[in-house]
Amino acid sequence: MVACNRTGQSDMGSKKRLKVSVGEIKEVSLPNRGDAGSELIGTSDNQEVVEVSRRQLAPAVDTLTRANTGPTVFQIKGVTVGTANVTFTTRAMTASGNGQPVRTYVVQVTAK
Repeated sequence: MVACNRTGQSDMGSKKRLKVSVGEIKEVSLPNRGDAGSELIGTSDNQEVVEVSRRQLAPAVDTLTRANTGPTVFQIKGVTVGTANVTFTTRAMTASGNGQPVRTYVVQVTAK
């Protein structure tokens, strides 16, 4: 029955710890769900401590194609010393509200 142990097996809504220094940027990669009608959103509960943004890549040759291949990469930046929760959710592009939690990070920002 060891195979039934789910500890560490699922990222769905799990909390992970992440340490960054003030001014440091760490990238977090989340797999796409393969649904072109949904979007992945990253938010910080304290933007004075941690900023979350999606990494901007150069556009492909055909910018009209909406292929969700590969992971979505977010950047987590330490702003000031403290702790913040960063939550990644997925929701339909036409929906409002918070969406479904995918992963949560407890981010501790330390001085350099």
